[in-house]
Amino acid sequence: MKVLTDDISSWASSLDDFQPEYTSVKVWNPIQFYTLSGRKLTILLDNFEPITDLHYALYSPKEERYYLKEFPNPPMGQMLFYKTDENWDSYDVILNNIRDWIRDRNIWLLLTAEQIKDTTEKLKRLYKANLQGEGKLDYKTYIEIVRESLAYEDYKDKLKGSTGYLTVCKGFEDRLAVLWKSAYKLK
Repeated sequence: MKVLTDDISSWASSLDDFQPEYTSVKVWNPIQFYTLSGRKLTILLDNFEPITDLHYALYSPKEERYYLKEFPNPPMGQMLFYKTDENWDSYDVILNNIRDWIRDRNIWLLLTAEQIKDTTEKLKRLYKANLQGEGKLDYKTYIEIVRESLAYEDYKDKLKGSTGYLTVCKGFEDRLAVLWKSAYKLK
């Protein structure tokens, strides 16, 4: 790993400089910072935890370098659903910054070989539990299934009994069915 360090930070000139210790994965969704805890296979908010000892690379276009950062491990519910107040709490600033970096496409997960192995095993177990036979759930499809499932869970928790509730629930269920069907076809 070719990382430079000073009193304040550590950085590299390219993502390749983080190898062989880390493999970089472009972040497009905050869900990527989380994994199902233990051997759980049910996609519910309470079953997710931050990936252990996760680092990420933050690209600074102005300085043309990739800063090495450690993920602060906020609970998944805060990262996905918490509405922050930019003038209130330093923790809010961290959440807003990470969300902005994802929107700007300037952030990459830096995964160790063990973290990749763990993710791969979970994708295989999810495939086996939800689809017929052996296979591995496509990572991008998995992220979409989790996103849709958690939005559905959040909707059911907050808006049960509201006008059009059953119609919206049916829409979520239909979209999830299409995602799972596409996962089976990608086998």
